[in-house]
Parts: sequence; C-alpha cells; structure tokens
Amino acid sequence: MKTTRAVALLTVTIVYQMIAAAVVGAAEADREADHAALRQLREKAAAGINNLDAKALASCFAKQFAFTAVTQTVITNEAQAQEFFDRMFRSKDALLTSMKTDPTADIRTRFIDENTGVCYGSTTDTYTLRSGETVMMTNRWSATVVKEDGQWKVALAHVGTDFINSPVVARIASFWRGVTVAAGIGGVVLGLVLGLIAARRKGSARA
Repeated sequence: MKTTRAVALLTVTIVYQMIAAAVVGAAEADREADHAALRQLREKAAAGINNLDAKALASCFAKQFAFTAVTQTVITNEAQAQEFFDRMFRSKDALLTSMKTDPTADIRTRFIDENTGVCYGSTTDTYTLRSGETVMMTNRWSATVVKEDGQWKVALAHVGTDFINSPVVARIASFWRGVTVAAGIGGVVLGLVLGLIAARRKGSARA
C-alpha cells in the first residue's frame, strides 16, 4: 500500500513539473515575441527621428506619453514633435540641418507586469551643422513601454547628454566665437573707414 501511494505521489509530482515547465516555456515564448516587437518599435522610433517625421515618431508612443528630447524639451503630442523638428532643423535660425541616431539597449526589457516594461541604453548620434560639418556624440536613454490594444508603445522616454563635454555644443560655441570675433574686427574696420571719411570731409571743408 505504501509503495502504491509513493508511486502515485511521484507520478503526480512529475506530471505537475511537466505542466509547470510547459507553462513557463509558453510564457518565455510570449516574452520572446514581446522582445522582438520592442526591437521593431525601437527601430521605428529611430527611423522617425532620422527622417524628421513627426507623424511616424508619434505613432511609436502611447496615447498618453512624455518624451524628453536631448535638448531637454518635453514632447507630449505630435504637434509638439513637429514644432521641435521645425525649430531645430528647418527654421532660419537652426544651427543643425539633420541628425541620425543609432540606439542600442544595455539590457533586455525588464517586464514589471504583463503589459509594462523598462529599458535603457545609449545612442550614437551624428549631427549635421548648417556649416556642413558633422559631429558625433553618444547620449544615454531610458524608456518605459506599455502594451496598448495588443501593441507595444513608449509611454515615457528620456534622452540625456553630457553638455559639459558635448562636441556639438563645443562646435556651436566655436562658431559663435568666430562670429563675435568677425563682428569685432568688422566694427574696428568700419570705425577706421568712418574715421577716414570724417577726416577727409574736415580737410575738404577747411580747403
């Protein structure tokens, strides 16, 4: 009798372990599908930025979202994304004409629950200045993603940079220093020319 009970208990234990393994395997398969979808989402968001396409970028975000860009501008809707692209790259005062971003993740997305995850990593960004020069720099990013209507979207994203050691800021500062020096030299030259003209007029008046 004891032997029969032991065999029955062992059988139940084995069956339970098989069912548990099947459930875990199915969950891991679902997570792999989620990871693949999130990689596609990251690529789509990067393409939206690279093409300066506000509509495509906005489609990557959740219905309620906040995206802090590298300039620390907070974007919460498509119209703000469009205004950001226009101001940074298309306006007459823009110092940049385009940028290319190549984001990579430091970790696989960590799922907080079935429909929420967090991730972080870095981006290698190439900025084209109005002068035609290109500058590369590395930024850091973090994101919270949520599943809405069966699709993964970005709910919160932040891009940060080291502005103290930023090559883009250094180039722009160098440009404005050049403008300031040129303006200073131009002012001196203009002053000399006006002085010569005034002296000649005085000489002519005396004659």
